[in-house]
Amino acid sequence: MMNKILDIKLLKFLSIGVLNTLLGTAIMFCLYNIFGCSYWVSSAANYILVSILSYVLNKKFTFRHQGETLKSGVRFAMNIAVCYFMAYGIAKPLVIWVMGRSPIYLQENVAMLVGMCIFTGLNYIGQRFFVFGDVPMRDKMNYNKWVGSPYISEKEKEQLKQMSEQEIKDAFYKNAEFGTAGMRGIMGLGTNRINKYTIRMAAKGLADLLGEGSRVAIAYDTRNHSDEFAKEAARVLAAAGIKASLFDRYSPVPLLSFAVRELNCDGGIVITASHNTKEYNGFKVYDGTGCQMDPELAGNIAANIDKLDNPLRIPIAEPDHENIEIIGPEITDKFLQAVERCAVSLPEKAASELKIVYTPLHGSGRDFVLGALKKSGFSNISTVQQQMEFNGDFPTVKKPNPEDRAALELAAQQALADDADILIGTDPDCDRIGVGVKHNDGIIYLTGNQTGVLLIDFLAQMKPTGDKTLITSVVTSEMGAAVAESYGLNVIKTLTGFKFIGGEMNQLPAEEFFMGYEESYGYLVGDHARDKDGVSAALLICQMAVWYKSQGKTLIDILQELYDRHGYWIDEQESFVFEGAEGDKTMKEIMAALEREGDESFSEVGQLDEFIDYNCGIGELPPSNVLKYVFSDGSWLAVRPSGTEPKIKVYYCIKGEDSAAADRMYEKLKRSVKAAVSQNFHG
Repeated sequence: MMNKILDIKLLKFLSIGVLNTLLGTAIMFCLYNIFGCSYWVSSAANYILVSILSYVLNKKFTFRHQGETLKSGVRFAMNIAVCYFMAYGIAKPLVIWVMGRSPIYLQENVAMLVGMCIFTGLNYIGQRFFVFGDVPMRDKMNYNKWVGSPYISEKEKEQLKQMSEQEIKDAFYKNAEFGTAGMRGIMGLGTNRINKYTIRMAAKGLADLLGEGSRVAIAYDTRNHSDEFAKEAARVLAAAGIKASLFDRYSPVPLLSFAVRELNCDGGIVITASHNTKEYNGFKVYDGTGCQMDPELAGNIAANIDKLDNPLRIPIAEPDHENIEIIGPEITDKFLQAVERCAVSLPEKAASELKIVYTPLHGSGRDFVLGALKKSGFSNISTVQQQMEFNGDFPTVKKPNPEDRAALELAAQQALADDADILIGTDPDCDRIGVGVKHNDGIIYLTGNQTGVLLIDFLAQMKPTGDKTLITSVVTSEMGAAVAESYGLNVIKTLTGFKFIGGEMNQLPAEEFFMGYEESYGYLVGDHARDKDGVSAALLICQMAVWYKSQGKTLIDILQELYDRHGYWIDEQESFVFEGAEGDKTMKEIMAALEREGDESFSEVGQLDEFIDYNCGIGELPPSNVLKYVFSDGSWLAVRPSGTEPKIKVYYCIKGEDSAAADRMYEKLKRSVKAAVSQNFHG
């Protein structure tokens, strides 16, 4: 605590305090001795005039406070009032007690000097710890623990000492959150960063949940440090008496989910940040069914992490410990066989008629997608050579996300040059897939919802649908459900996140599962996994494209036919990014404001039939921070904070009689959403 008070900020405060004191003393003594004002009037005048100068100078130079002026100003006034009455209320009785026989004017002059000294000390503490928020808060407490820990290397301590105040705040203001999507964040030193220490904490939390004698499969993608973090997790599990089965190569998410089931593991780990930028990595955790852990189990892991006595002192085994084993090609071969079983039956040699461009975006899907396609007869495949290298820097894209059309730009250029029929791209952990279709001499990209709708329609024609169930989410387009129901399929809607789709799968007999998908470019057709699978999705999308090509149609033609049958839909997503500690606070304020406003939030756009607050838990669904606004024409809007990125996501599902009507509603809603976010952000 003393180190927190006695530093450069105190020197700056005292320097400004000297200036304030000289000015204040001059004001007080002139008013009292020259103008004959009372003790209380003289000291109050000093208090008011000098306080304004103190606030301005300390805000700008001492504490470099970037927060709201109104908020800190109100706190400053409260602080000054308390300090004034305490200082001058104490000073005069104290001086009278010490100088009881001295003349009154001398006592009061001394009291003013003593009061000024007491006031300055109290004012410094109040400004630093209350007004400008520079309290010994979690960021500095965590930071100091790391700098002083014997378990942090000297090289790492030097890196910590080079951090700026803002970097310290962002890296240490909280622990990396462990939620239902596991843990994800920017790589670097700090409790709110992904590094070997936070990876060890997460692995220890899982180990304490599963217990000695369990078995866990561990996979990792092509991100920087993914292989190192996977080995760290394995060493923690091994030291805790758990068998750690570590893949010998970069592996897609669906392969890990498959391996957990195939090897009868009690859990699984994937080191990945999916489609985030190169600065990120993460720790995804799976249960014994190959499904991402549900909120209750994830909460138990988080609680175990919080209970660690010394999070930096976690036992780890040697890399060659007997509890660490390597998963070789046998499981990979079985996975590809399971993918092959997802395929539909097509005429012999049909697959060779489709011209495909594929990019793995520098990720782990490369060999798996190519292997699955070639094994099923797709021989006319060209790859984007600039993006075939395993590279965690993702040098050819700003963000390795197939949802982002810019990430597929190189593939689109190649598809046009090669006159290809279709382009596909998978993200670094190969659980998502993006699709572009050559149509009328250009490339048209499919949204995640459109690809899902096309797959439902295609598979319903190619496979039996009786007593089968489609599983999707509450923020996925209603068009998919409409198409599914037209074929007699049952439809289950669950919360956002494939863990909930996997959880619903676990409640169904295998033969009743038809397909699961989300708007975020994730699909699963077979029963071999409990997470989205970009490998089998790539195979089925190409089969779908070649089947329609044999009829002289593209996937865009088929999509238009579906619009003609089921109505025109616009399904889009928009994100508002809020980074760092302040961004996290802003997101919470925006979501809280929208929840308070309820059905008033977007009422100006059209008649609102229903406002659904999933925070309260709807039906059998657990509480989730999702707000949904349903309009009388069947359109809806959903808002939620991302579980893996510092952003608020907005989902639009617009239904219109035609494209013009849908476009009008979409534009009105987008303007209303931006206004609401801006109003709540600045307000």
